[in-house]
Amino acid sequence: MGKKHQKHLPEKATPIEGAELARRDAGLPATRTALARVTHEDLSRADKIHIDGLEVFANHGVYPEERALGQKFVVSLTLYTSLREAGRTDDLRASIDYGKVCHDVDAFLREHVFKLIEAAAEGLADDLLARYGALLGVRVRLEKPWAPVGLPLRTVAVEIERTR
Repeated sequence: MGKKHQKHLPEKATPIEGAELARRDAGLPATRTALARVTHEDLSRADKIHIDGLEVFANHGVYPEERALGQKFVVSLTLYTSLREAGRTDDLRASIDYGKVCHDVDAFLREHVFKLIEAAAEGLADDLLARYGALLGVRVRLEKPWAPVGLPLRTVAVEIERTR
């Protein structure tokens, strides 16, 4: 870039201030926290991919026996994204490959160990948002049908919704 077109920053600017000023001058957010956040209203208007009842055998639980022996977990997801381009082009690259998502969920829950299903759901949501840039948000429902509560029940579950 020639001297004629160089942007000049204040001489006394710290490296962080200089970076923020340079980003602002380029029309970019000064900091990561200045990025627009996805709202609940954005999600309500977004397209959705649903994955319901994915069964994963993993080792999560408060009790040592649960972590040693493992048990079944049932995962249901709502992936919030735009499906317009995929619908127009009939091209999987313009969508989120739900088969790959299922295998990523299975791998994540098998490779990590959490005491609480709340923590497992949170970790899974974070992982999916990091892996799939096209996701605006994700709803994770994690069920534990064999929860050791000492009484008959169909399932125990947590459900969270996270956005970028």
